[in-house]
Amino acid sequence: MSSGPDPLVSFVVPSYNYARYLPDCIDGIFSQEGDFAFELIAIDDASSDNSVEILQRYAQDPRMRIIVHERNQGHVKTVNEGLALARGQFVARIDSDDRYRPCFLRTLLPKFDHPQVGFVYGDAAIMDPSGTVTTPSVDRHHHGCDFEGNELLDLLRENYICAPTGIARRNAWHEAMPIPAHLAFNDWYFNLMMARRYDFCYVNTVVADYRVHPANHHSRIIADKSEEPSIRHVLDYIFSEQEATPALEARKQGFKGRAYAAQYLTLANKYFGYQLLPDARRCYLTALRYSLPEALSLRTLRLLLATYLSPDAYAALKRPLKGR
Repeated sequence: MSSGPDPLVSFVVPSYNYARYLPDCIDGIFSQEGDFAFELIAIDDASSDNSVEILQRYAQDPRMRIIVHERNQGHVKTVNEGLALARGQFVARIDSDDRYRPCFLRTLLPKFDHPQVGFVYGDAAIMDPSGTVTTPSVDRHHHGCDFEGNELLDLLRENYICAPTGIARRNAWHEAMPIPAHLAFNDWYFNLMMARRYDFCYVNTVVADYRVHPANHHSRIIADKSEEPSIRHVLDYIFSEQEATPALEARKQGFKGRAYAAQYLTLANKYFGYQLLPDARRCYLTALRYSLPEALSLRTLRLLLATYLSPDAYAALKRPLKGR
């Protein structure tokens, strides 16, 4: 960072019934390398487990701010509240089942010396419920290279930023607030809203671990199908809004069909994985209608056909086509 007083960083940690993961998350924040000034805002959304008891173990640290809801208010309201309370010049939001690497702040904060950059993020590893890393890197977009620039179109196609790897200027968060109350997620919404106004910076370093487990929020919103209307709402909103520059607006509108196709194709693949075959079929067909160049492939056609078949018939079809 540039010379002058050290900036304050705010960590916002919404939590609901994740007591078994909370110490891993909180310890990751307090274990940051470097002499960074920060506050930690932990909001328990009326958990029925012993989450509050665990948070109270950290209450003596003056950097810790604990808020306890008497009634469950939901993820969106909790995140909105935490971000509104953040006093730091820079703010990072992490779910309480994930954890930061000790290098998180040391790696990402210096990139804000570039005044046009509003959001900085790194790579993530995947860990299992026990905290064991199972996949050392999830980057499939930047191919192992650092990057700085506008990422709006790429993010419209795919939300490739793993939520716990990012940190943004407080103004960037506040300009995108509040999260619409009916959304099933907030990370992609914030990424897109910030990408409309700021350059992003990617640092090719693993800075966080993302935990995959049966109660994971993103798994739930696929299974209960609340993700799909939220994705549609975000796309409809973004494409109805005017961008700050005519050039970006023209690029965005020219990309519209591909963006919708890519998102419906992703939804179709998720539904297929959960054996929600009628929904998968509908989304494959929708993706193809929006953009053949984006959605058409042998794999898409194979999976679309499989939504009409019995499991045995699909297995017979898959064997000769495996790997294509």
